[in-house]
Amino acid sequence: MRRYLNLTAVALPLALSGGIAIAHNGKLDANGCHYESATGEYHCQKEVKPNRNVNAPVKKSRENICHDKSSSNYKSIKYFIPYKTMNECLKSGGRAAA
Repeated sequence: MRRYLNLTAVALPLALSGGIAIAHNGKLDANGCHYESATGEYHCQKEVKPNRNVNAPVKKSRENICHDKSSSNYKSIKYFIPYKTMNECLKSGGRAAA
């Protein structure tokens, strides 16, 4: 009996903590991503459908990188937020493609 009580004392808190998640009120952008207020990092939390605007002048990828048509990755980016100009994309918080 004592053995079961010891197991319960260890297992119960572990079982209960597994479902705990920290919620935040950060709104998600069209990529299903947002900036974490505590760290300023950009991360994605939700899967979204690929963007159908494949010929957008500038694409901000889920990695938060702005790609114009001169970028070697431009054609392969399927999940993105479209922008009219590179400057507009950069002002949104995106980084220029290297």
